[in-house]
Amino acid sequence: MQSKKHRSLNYMSALSLSEIRERPAFKELVQKRRKMRVTMISMMMLVFIGYLFAWAFLPEFVNLRLPADSSVTIGIWITVVVVLVAILLSAYYAMIAGKQLDLLNEKLIKDIHHDAKK
Repeated sequence: MQSKKHRSLNYMSALSLSEIRERPAFKELVQKRRKMRVTMISMMMLVFIGYLFAWAFLPEFVNLRLPADSSVTIGIWITVVVVLVAILLSAYYAMIAGKQLDLLNEKLIKDIHHDAKK
C-alpha cells in the first residue's frame, strides 16, 4: 500500500509544474504566504529598529533605573519586551500558517488529485 505522500507525488507528476502554478488555489496560497511573511517581517523590523533607535538616540532614558533604587534599567525592560514580542509574533505566525495556509495547501492538493484522476 502506498503512503499518502507517495500518492500525492504520483498525482503531481501527472501534471506539469506550469499547470499547477496557473491554478487559482496555488496563486492564492502564494499570495497569502507572501503577504503574511511581509507583514510579520515588517512588524518585527519596526520593533527592532525602534529598539535600536531608543538605544542610539535616548541613552539617558534607556539608562534610567526602574525602580529608582534598583540596578535594572529601562533598557533591560525594553530588551525583555522586544524578546517577548518576537516570541509572540513567531507563535502568531505559526498558528495562522498552521490554520490558513495548511487549509489552502490541502485545497490545492485536492484539486490536483481530482484533475489527475480524470
